Amino acid sequence: MTTIRPEVTGRADLEPLAVTFKVAGQITSLSQTTLWKLAKQKRIRLVYPPGMRRTLIWYLSLKELLSPDPTEKPQPRRRGRPPKPANEVRS
Repeated sequence: MTTIRPEVTGRADLEPLAVTFKVAGQITSLSQTTLWKLAKQKRIRLVYPPGMRRTLIWYLSLKELLSPDPTEKPQPRRRGRPPKPANEVRS
């Protein structure tokens, strides 16, 4: 993760409130296209600062997206082709 420069804030442990798509791509290693898709699916939250022609990503929504849910059990990976549905009729 990236932090705000300590010479600007005086604190190195301070997390940003929002980041640009470029910075979000550097933090997450996701492309800007993927980030826009996630925003369209409402999986990350966008911020529109008043008086600015810029769209930012809410930093906490990125953290929530990338942090695993501790209560969720990982699904085992299935190998091979998925089975065909039983209700398919062949002619």
